[in-house]
Amino acid sequence: MSQQRIFPFRRVSVDHMVRGVTRVWWQLEPDFKQPGPYVFHLQFGKTGLRNANDWVNIGPPVTNGFLAYDPGWHDAGYDLVSHYRVTLTTPAETYVSQPSSCFGELNEHDWALSREIIRKEQVRNKLVATPGYLVKPMRFGEPCPRCRDQLTQEVTDSDCPVCQGTGFRVGYHPPLEMQCWDLSPQTITEKVDEQVKGTTRDNPYVTARVIGFPALNKNDIWVNAASDERWLVESIQIIAALRNVPIVYNVQLGLMPFSSPIYALDVTGAPAETPVYKHPIVGAGSVLVDHNYGGADALAYHNGAGCPIEGATVYVFTAAAYAAAQPGFPARAAAIARSNTAGSGRWDTGLQLNPGNYILLFERVGDYGPDVQAVTVTAPVAIMSSSADVAPVLKPSPSRNIPVQTKPAKAADKNDFWAI
Repeated sequence: MSQQRIFPFRRVSVDHMVRGVTRVWWQLEPDFKQPGPYVFHLQFGKTGLRNANDWVNIGPPVTNGFLAYDPGWHDAGYDLVSHYRVTLTTPAETYVSQPSSCFGELNEHDWALSREIIRKEQVRNKLVATPGYLVKPMRFGEPCPRCRDQLTQEVTDSDCPVCQGTGFRVGYHPPLEMQCWDLSPQTITEKVDEQVKGTTRDNPYVTARVIGFPALNKNDIWVNAASDERWLVESIQIIAALRNVPIVYNVQLGLMPFSSPIYALDVTGAPAETPVYKHPIVGAGSVLVDHNYGGADALAYHNGAGCPIEGATVYVFTAAAYAAAQPGFPARAAAIARSNTAGSGRWDTGLQLNPGNYILLFERVGDYGPDVQAVTVTAPVAIMSSSADVAPVLKPSPSRNIPVQTKPAKAADKNDFWAI
């Protein structure tokens, strides 16, 4: 079920079956009056983060409807990690709903009651909250080429600098701000094994109280924004629920050792001090293009106020394909390459492209974009002497100079679930 509200979606509800057909239906706000047609896409993911990188379309689009079905079987083990969201495309704009989990369904009265419970939790803990970031690991995707065993596909290096031990080329989803309340003092324990190990010291751990949205999973990472300590979610206890829908969690967090490569993960937007992490590179071209092409952070994605935009997709089109689609935009599936932006607005994957003229399209559906930037990729130029001028690697297209610009950040909507 969906506790959050974000305009124009009022609710997205899930009638879930583990092995069967899952039904997802949605409601729009009564004051949404844009002209149609309304084209909806049902999307599936396993993180519960609205800006995660793992959302995929399920089934055909629904035009002017309110219901879609997913016949697939997605969950195994003991954790319900399936989430759904809905995108709405009108002739004027595209909107994205908040994710909805599969834990259960609340009627309108219980849904409003859960909102009031969360409001009171926020008021009670207003002065004792510790700011931080939630980072969810990738649970499926392209395998890491460095630490995966070629035969068994097991992770052979838990400290891998490419995937940070997740086993996937892109290790983590973009971070999400998340406060922890009632954070306890650290508990440190030591054990004595007289026969084998001698004295051993367990990782320090703390307990904390957090809101149940988004849903937490074991092995998620919480980053303390004040100290930059990285804490591993080790156990989760549901301490408040309504009709089996979790509302408040009590979690135990274990401190990650400071030697872990997770500390090189960019969370707040500042460059990591430890030069261990190098983002993965895909493609067969001869020139590396990423957020630093043409200068430091020259192609990082920021809004009009200069704040980084995480969770956006960067599509690469040839200049000819982009021009052929004018005055509209090319189909996103026609992109020859793509990457995503992390919490700093930087790309999480570098792209190997051949020399030529390209158009980069930046987009976080429903929030920012589409914004475009013309780029001319040139082969590396050898420096003949110390006084020779080196040709710039980033040049505007002679026929079109399109700066990277974004829509201004949207003001908080009165129907936003978190703006209570």
